[in-house]
Amino acid sequence: MKKRGEYYITQFFYLNLQTLIFIEKKMKQLKFLVVALTLLMGISFTSCLNSDSDPYNYGGGMVKVQNYMGVYSFKGENGVTITPTSASISALEANGFKMSDMSDKVAQIYYRWDPTQVDIPADEKDVKGVELYSIESLDNTVEIVEQKGVAANDSISKSNNAAIISLGYDAGGIKYAPKFFYDDHTLLLPINYYITNKRHFLTLVYYPNEDNGTTLRLYLGHNSNGDSTSTNSTSYTLTANTGGYYGLGLFYKVYDLRKVFERYKRQTSTSENPTTIEIVTKVNSYSLKLDDSQTKEEVYTVTKGETEK
Repeated sequence: MKKRGEYYITQFFYLNLQTLIFIEKKMKQLKFLVVALTLLMGISFTSCLNSDSDPYNYGGGMVKVQNYMGVYSFKGENGVTITPTSASISALEANGFKMSDMSDKVAQIYYRWDPTQVDIPADEKDVKGVELYSIESLDNTVEIVEQKGVAANDSISKSNNAAIISLGYDAGGIKYAPKFFYDDHTLLLPINYYITNKRHFLTLVYYPNEDNGTTLRLYLGHNSNGDSTSTNSTSYTLTANTGGYYGLGLFYKVYDLRKVFERYKRQTSTSENPTTIEIVTKVNSYSLKLDDSQTKEEVYTVTKGETEK
C-alpha cells in the first residue's frame, strides 16, 4: 500500500485483483467494518460515527452507476440517488481511476460528508454534495458460447477447474441469496468459495443451442487461477472478517444479462425476458477439486422479484 497525497490506494496485490479501491486514510477500521458488514446484507448505510478527531459522517451502498452528460450519480434499490462532488471524482481520477469505465455498472461505494457543511436528513432520497472516496466494480464476465464442450468455441468451460462451496450463503441466520438487482437484467450472485491469495474467475455461460424452454439455463464456471487448494479461508470470511478490506467483489458477483436475454429471445421466438433463471454449477463444501468424490452438480433457481430472505 502506498500513499499519494491524501489517499491510500489499495490495489489488492495480495489477491492480485484488478479493481482499484480508494480508501481515505482517516477512515477508522471500526467504521469501515460496520459499513462493510451492513453492505454485505445488501442495504445502504449512513453513519454518524464521527468524533472530535474525525468530524465526518460516512455512508455507503451497492448502487448502479449513472452517467448523464458527464455528471455521475449512483442509484440504490431503495430509491436513494447519491450525487458526489465533481472534486471527489477528480481526486480519484488523478490517481489513475476512470469513472467513465464504471458507467451503467453495479458498484460498491463509500462516501463521507462534513455535517457542519452539508445537511443530509436520515430519510433523504436525493443525497448531494458528498465526497466519494471508495468505489469498486462488482461486474463479472458473461459469455455466449455456440457449441458446448468444443474447445475452439468453449474455452471457458475448458478452463474451469474448481468447485464453489455454495451459491448463496447462510451466516448464522442471515441469508445471502441470488437475486435480480435494480432492474430485470442485472443478476447479483453471492458466491462462497475457497480462496487463498489469487484472484479467481467466476464466469456465467449461456449455450443458445441447448434446448431452450421457458426457463433460461446458465452455467457458472470457476477458475481458481492456480490458487492454493487450501480450505482455510473463503470469499465470505475474507470479506466479512477483514472489515471489507478486500472489497465486496470477492463475495458478490454481478452479471449483466442483456445480451444473453436478446439471444434467448431470438432462440425462443419470444418478446419477453425470462423471469426465471437456472444456474448450474459444481459445488463441494470441503474441497475445490472437481474430481473429489463429494463434488456434485447443483442447480439454483433465481426468479425475478425474489428478495433475500
